[in-house]
Amino acid sequence: MKKLDNKERKDLEIAEKAIERTESMKKEILSREIEFTEEEEGMQTGTDVVERMVEEIHQIARMDKEKMGEKLQARLRGLERKKRASRRWLFAGSSVAAAVVLFFMVTTMLPEKERVIERTPVIKMTEIKVPTLITTEENDVILSLDTLEVKEKGNVYVVGKKKQEELFEENLELIEKPVRIVRVVIPAGFTYNVQLADGSTVMLNAGSELRFPEEFRDSIRQVELKGEGYFNVEKSDIPFVVKAGETQVKVYGTRFNVFYCDQLALSEAVLVEGSIGMTAGGTETMLTPNQRMIFTIKDSAVRVEKVDPSDYIAWTGNSFKYNRARLDKIVFDISQWYGVEIHLALELESQIFSLEFDKSSTIDWVMKSLGLIIDKNIKKEGGAYYID
Repeated sequence: MKKLDNKERKDLEIAEKAIERTESMKKEILSREIEFTEEEEGMQTGTDVVERMVEEIHQIARMDKEKMGEKLQARLRGLERKKRASRRWLFAGSSVAAAVVLFFMVTTMLPEKERVIERTPVIKMTEIKVPTLITTEENDVILSLDTLEVKEKGNVYVVGKKKQEELFEENLELIEKPVRIVRVVIPAGFTYNVQLADGSTVMLNAGSELRFPEEFRDSIRQVELKGEGYFNVEKSDIPFVVKAGETQVKVYGTRFNVFYCDQLALSEAVLVEGSIGMTAGGTETMLTPNQRMIFTIKDSAVRVEKVDPSDYIAWTGNSFKYNRARLDKIVFDISQWYGVEIHLALELESQIFSLEFDKSSTIDWVMKSLGLIIDKNIKKEGGAYYID
């Protein structure tokens, strides 16, 4: 074996330091509770995954030094860039996200043939502290995990039209490449705007997630929503569809609000302008402006009513406004915005109330005011609120 030159020796020293940092991260991660879904038989636990990650990075040290050379140096440069991009996420406090970042550190340094394919992990909304962008391939293989820029006003993530135009006019060969899927996840205390590749915009409420392709290549423009989003869709001959749980909204016009929550077993759409059709239970119902369609998942019931849309899109501004709304929906929105647990007695869920509160209000003030409105004593224990 030939003697290592200075550059190769430096590369290997960097690799050894990377191993030491990984060991340190491993100890930190294993000291917390890491939960991965185990619905599929034979899937490893979070601890097993981390153990395997660390073992794989140790393989770097056992590789033939003569074969590393420039290849290792190039990958290490890429590693340093990824580490800088990932550091903000690590400080966000999510142990699951830390495991994902560790996976990127490992696979970036390994040769292509030795990379391990991991599917997108289940990341709980409560573990995400800042607006986050997760990019995957169509088969959910993770490509990147980044935090989104947060400003006092004008939070926007843009998938520009330029990319779409270049795809069809200048680089037609890119059509054969896999479409990348983007998940924008918005935690408590934030709203965020997303501009899609076709120019359509979506404002996402706290506790929401939007999944969409970076490029619309099919005969349909489809996105998936969990939570709440206010859509302003660009007109096109290509249909625009919002999938929300067991329902979907097909867009024939412009502006509308969609809310979907599995916890409340509720899906609804409010049309502000234009025309949409909401499909539930295999039947499409057309809506006209100032109409709201509600689909209750438990009993598969559909109801359409006339409303004032401003009550349902007030959240896009500085307040939350409710006009004869169910208490469980009001409590859910408060919980999502402030990131707190609120336990509501079962017999109170369907009670109807009207109220409005400013987003800048403190959670204690909001809960005290809510208690007066519903004439109930709201207790606070261990950071959680109890209404009974």
